[in-house]
Amino acid sequence: MPRKSKGSNDAFRPTRTIYKFLSFLMEHAVGEYVYRVDVKQSDLAKKLNITRQALSVKLRPLIKGGYIRTGRGFIEITEKGMMLLGYLTTPVFILVSVEPAKREEIYRKLVDINIGRIHRVSGDVDLIIQVDGSKAAGVLNILSKMPGVRETKTYFTLETLK
Repeated sequence: MPRKSKGSNDAFRPTRTIYKFLSFLMEHAVGEYVYRVDVKQSDLAKKLNITRQALSVKLRPLIKGGYIRTGRGFIEITEKGMMLLGYLTTPVFILVSVEPAKREEIYRKLVDINIGRIHRVSGDVDLIIQVDGSKAAGVLNILSKMPGVRETKTYFTLETLK
């Protein structure tokens, strides 16, 4: 198979292995909007049952394509990598009204299940939950099953202006 020149503009075509690799990273990532895996590449290679050199070969096109960033002891999946996996990465804001007697219980439950950023606010609503778009349906499903949640309103980000 002919080798591509260094300046080749051919589109990146992920293989099944690369897709599985990105999926593995996503499953082990922690964070919001920046999905970061705190792991040394030597440890990651061991977990994947491949050599450190083989991992380096797999990482190189992902880094070059802007799908991941690496550093000492971490790998981050970029927004471009998230989109490749089918995740909507723009923020979604879910406004939640809660029955006063259930507030503390609901606050605890939501914090325990780690669904995203949860802001307790004053005004017409009790909480504003900020999640990435791919998690919105799951969070709304959780909220719909919680006794004491009176109402939710969901706002999807169309464009971030600044």
